[in-house]
Amino acid sequence: MLTFLRYLLAAPLLVAGCAGVPIGCQLLSVYTLRRWRDTPFDVGAELADRLTEYDGFWPIPLALLLLVVMWRTTTMWPRIALVPSGCIAVGGLITAGFNELLSTVAALAAPLVAWTLAWLAARVVSWPVTGDVRRSPAEVAVRLRGGGRLRVQSRRLVLDKLPAPVHPAATVNRVALRFDRISHVEVGAVRAPAVWRFANISELTLTPGPVLRVIGGGQEWLLPCDDADEVRRLVTERAAVRAKPEPRPPLESKRWNMAKPLWNLDGDPPQRNTQKVQSGQHWLLVMSALTTLMALFSVYRVFTDGWGYLIGVLLFGGIGYGTASAWWTFVTSQRLAEENPRSPLADDPDSRHLPVTGWSSEPIILGQTSDM
Repeated sequence: MLTFLRYLLAAPLLVAGCAGVPIGCQLLSVYTLRRWRDTPFDVGAELADRLTEYDGFWPIPLALLLLVVMWRTTTMWPRIALVPSGCIAVGGLITAGFNELLSTVAALAAPLVAWTLAWLAARVVSWPVTGDVRRSPAEVAVRLRGGGRLRVQSRRLVLDKLPAPVHPAATVNRVALRFDRISHVEVGAVRAPAVWRFANISELTLTPGPVLRVIGGGQEWLLPCDDADEVRRLVTERAAVRAKPEPRPPLESKRWNMAKPLWNLDGDPPQRNTQKVQSGQHWLLVMSALTTLMALFSVYRVFTDGWGYLIGVLLFGGIGYGTASAWWTFVTSQRLAEENPRSPLADDPDSRHLPVTGWSSEPIILGQTSDM
């Protein structure tokens, strides 16, 4: 119930960021233009035009639709808010020579305002981390010392924003661990700087201080975070409530093609990596969304202007379906590689061994890096 109230508080911020900011910039642009031409300006009529005309500002409903689909993934909300405001900023740059300075400045500032509102909405939902948040599906992001970010999602942990993998054969730049595969969680500390290599061959420098240790799915994570005890509680409580087994495909499936190259890289020495790891292929999703909207618009024109627009329905609908299918195929393979950078047949690391030199199962005070 408390989580529902958090979403109610966040909803006005999201609507303001995704719809209020771009519509406000549009109204300001029209107002300055009408004032320059000395023509009347009716706020109600202009607002009604923005909300009702069929060829209106399509990025707004697209952003709102994405928010509904990704209502649990709070880290994506600021990016989604940039969809309509980014278009406003581009339009402001193009028309900078025709609009007044105030309108141009407002258009250029729109992405920053929209991003801030969406970020605040995400903070309202996920922080502070209380009992209702720990048991809810809402994503909670935790910054790590030395780089990296832990995202506690509905069914799994995701570790992203890591340094680039140190091997050119690495196929993913982040790793994930499903709650149902976690076998061990503990809080410890490192007393001296150390380098930890994750299963995707990314290396993170562990600075002295509290560290969260997570073992499962053949992986072992050492996560340097200052609130390690709170993060451990978040992970264990959510895993107890939200863990749900998901069967893996047969090892002969082509969906493993992105994961298998990682299984034999654990013992390889670091190499100079000049290749950029692909992540998400978001351009396919954007292309699919745009062509789908054009196909829906063509459907509307079929009923209003004749069957000639059926060609647009078939053309844009086919492109939208094809790009969406390609994106989904890539994402499912990538997700499988993130969750299985070790072979499903591999055993979990032994929780009794010392993962790095200077590891201690007892917490230490920051700055206390030796026993002397």
